Amino acid sequence: MNLRNWLVHLYPRAWRDRYGDEFEALLEECLHTPLDVLDIFLGALDAQLELSHESNWRLMNMNNKLRTTILIVFTAYIAFIIAGFSLVTFADDSPLVPLMQTNAALSAAWTTIEVGSVIALLAVVIGGAPLAWTIIRRALTSQRKDLRLLLVPLYAFLALMLYTAFMVAAAFEWIHIPGLQPVVQNGVMPLANRLFMTGEILVFILGAVASTFAVWKVVSRSEVGQETLPLPGKPTIRLYEFAFGPALVATCAMLVMFAATIVWGWLAFSARPDLFSGNMGPLMSSTRASFAFTLILMGLSSGAACFGLARGRSAQNHS
Repeated sequence: MNLRNWLVHLYPRAWRDRYGDEFEALLEECLHTPLDVLDIFLGALDAQLELSHESNWRLMNMNNKLRTTILIVFTAYIAFIIAGFSLVTFADDSPLVPLMQTNAALSAAWTTIEVGSVIALLAVVIGGAPLAWTIIRRALTSQRKDLRLLLVPLYAFLALMLYTAFMVAAAFEWIHIPGLQPVVQNGVMPLANRLFMTGEILVFILGAVASTFAVWKVVSRSEVGQETLPLPGKPTIRLYEFAFGPALVATCAMLVMFAATIVWGWLAFSARPDLFSGNMGPLMSSTRASFAFTLILMGLSSGAACFGLARGRSAQNHS
């Protein structure tokens, strides 16, 4: 099976029966670059998430692409948060903390990251709240099998809170863990303390991955793209169209934070190059490798979000 046939078979059988011949002819003319392959792959995802009751093909295609856009941006945002945890692990309780108090440029870069994180969070909450409310309402009334998936983020949050409470109990010495120091000095953190903090990061990462998978499954089963959102003084809009604006804001915030992290890292290395030759990353990993991982994951997340937005905007322009 060649590449074109493989790409065609990614689409549902009903879709292939209706559009297969025309699509194969289109692939012969337009399939030239890896980006074309990626766009066709996401188009297959759009078709798999097809709104089965939508009679207008162009409107259905726009809704599918907007839905994929929101899911891509949400997934990219979660990945960006994981990268942020890696960055905080490196910077927290290190000699860079007092340095940021005296170095205005380094402090400004860090503040930019903090402000960007708040803006991105607010954008995700604003854009996702109407979708979440609609999906929860449907799950409680007509799609009860989705309730189990909707509980995954709650379980993940509870696991993180329990682990955090465990860390607080250890910090106040309510429980004793061999090798764990309740108070540490900047730049000096025992192995037990680092392993303890890394455990929290792993709990968060596993919970984030499971929650993201659950959200994908629930949204892919829903038909909320047909739902409308009434706004005071304005015509009603579709939920995915409403979420596109906040997704754009969240993506811009990620790009700003990515750039600020690069600047912060360059300033930190210029001021204390010795810190980057040690092992201050998670699980006592190389500082340079940990920071490189952070930048790579932030860059990939931002790029994925931008690509998803471009597809969503293209769908809106051609609808």
